[in-house]
Amino acid sequence: MKSVQLKSVMLFVASLLVLNLSTIENSHAQVALGIKAAGNRTNYQKLTTANFGMEAGVFMRLGQNFYFQPEVNYSLRNSTFKKNSDEISSSNVNLRQHFVSVPALLGYHFINMENFKFHLTFGPRFDFRIADNIEGTDWKANSLQWGAQVGLGVDLWRFTLDASYCFAADNFHNTVTTVTQTEFVNTVLVSLGFKILK
Repeated sequence: MKSVQLKSVMLFVASLLVLNLSTIENSHAQVALGIKAAGNRTNYQKLTTANFGMEAGVFMRLGQNFYFQPEVNYSLRNSTFKKNSDEISSSNVNLRQHFVSVPALLGYHFINMENFKFHLTFGPRFDFRIADNIEGTDWKANSLQWGAQVGLGVDLWRFTLDASYCFAADNFHNTVTTVTQTEFVNTVLVSLGFKILK
């Protein structure tokens, strides 16, 4: 199942890349490659309350005014999780989740100067859960969390500063009551990147 999901995501990302490249004139094509780090705050609608976490990874930009920006990030998210299925227990756990996150973003530069740019990004985001610490609770999470991301940012020389909002759907299965609960996940990201190749 995981391999099928991964292949579907990779096919989708590749399709977006081909679509974007077809809209860029070869004579004006531009490629940028960089690294980034971010702080995040993730809130699950019902099961958790939010705390602060972090992300770090690499990104690529293909294009000029309109561009495609795929990313691969390691994401650590912290929150407080309801430990028991009775929903009223005060015995909770600090939930630390580890993901490999793959946003596939389309962007547009409203201002596109040599050393100053202002941009909007939006697109799908796929989060592959690689570890968490909810094994001691009644709940088990799916391996894939998927949703969308939208953000605004500025580029100053080789630096890029972005504020993004991510919303996703995630399924948790209660191993005691066999109930499946769909959680809506809201994440706020503030990231700082550096373009190694500009």
